[in-house]
Amino acid sequence: MKSALMGWGRRWFSRKPARDLTGFEPRRILVVKLCCLGDILFATPVVRALKARYPGARIGYLVTAYCRDLVAADPRVDDIIEFNAYDPGTLPAKLLRAWPVVRKLRQQRFDLAVVLHRSPLAGLMAAASAIPVRLGFDWQGEGFSLTHPVLFRPEAHEIDRNLDCLRPLGLEVRDTATELVPSPAADAAAETFLAQAGAGDQSRPLIAVFPAGGVNPGTVMVTKRWPVEGYREVCARLSRRFGARLVLVGSRDDAAVGDELAAGLGPDAPLLRAEGKTTLMVLAALLRRCDLFIGGDSGPLHMAAAVGTPTVSLFGPTDPRLLAPRGAAHRVLFKSPECAPCYNPLTIRQGQAVACRQGNLVCLRSLTPEMVLEAAGELLAQKGFEPR
Repeated sequence: MKSALMGWGRRWFSRKPARDLTGFEPRRILVVKLCCLGDILFATPVVRALKARYPGARIGYLVTAYCRDLVAADPRVDDIIEFNAYDPGTLPAKLLRAWPVVRKLRQQRFDLAVVLHRSPLAGLMAAASAIPVRLGFDWQGEGFSLTHPVLFRPEAHEIDRNLDCLRPLGLEVRDTATELVPSPAADAAAETFLAQAGAGDQSRPLIAVFPAGGVNPGTVMVTKRWPVEGYREVCARLSRRFGARLVLVGSRDDAAVGDELAAGLGPDAPLLRAEGKTTLMVLAALLRRCDLFIGGDSGPLHMAAAVGTPTVSLFGPTDPRLLAPRGAAHRVLFKSPECAPCYNPLTIRQGQAVACRQGNLVCLRSLTPEMVLEAAGELLAQKGFEPR
């Protein structure tokens, strides 16, 4: 069905010479990035650059309900339109669900669409919405519905790829930092949570730990998780060495992994349990209060980086060159056996469940607690914390 859709699309959208956008001044801009948490944050430099170049333009954002709160936190975004592309159903069913959304987009009369989502459906929705200028990726021939397709660079960081889509506008962007600013209400709720949870001695570091992850709408990839026993040893030694206050973060569904981690710790390394006890934005505010984040390639990792919290990230099947937080405040741990990274845009399609082809997670099991502790110690020392 998808190949038939693409074939029809290529016939319908005849490739014409791209319009010269010199002097183009859009009044209404649509950004299309449906999911997921890290990907939405990787798109924040695009939104920032668009608002800086076109300060009088109104910016809309097409996104799933799952990520709506992250988009709503960006003061540059004026309108949010939801499309839950990952709800179960066949492609025809998705097309039927898309039609009311297309009608809403047509009513808003956007002048420009920046389609950061790599799917023919996203581009088709922008075209069907009568948006005259449509920028995005010509990825594996799927950019047929775009007026200004750009080369998809599989070797580039996701942030840089997104910014490539602005090149037809003549924008060369140097500020590539991700950004997430919790609201005052979220800040107050995070303070309340810490007070009620008994966060303890505030002179000791507060460290967020996320041992779960890898489950998003459309994708199940628990192979991104470092073994729980590694997290358990790291938590125990950080508690002994630094008197660290440890908070387990995540959703309600992540609590089972937290239970497994906590089972062998005992009273000497007390844990604050935040899984499922915060909204997405309260989690962001909580992460901003932490001195360090430790976890795998996940939404909370990228949220921590976006709020300015130093991170230690553990990568295996995914490629840190494409996805890791950038900057001196972040330590990325990655060993590269022959099979790693096995997850990349050229080999894995969105929505595919991913299993370790070796059956032993050698990429992550080669990362040791000592490596994590060394990286954590360096970052804690930069913030003035010394071992007890």
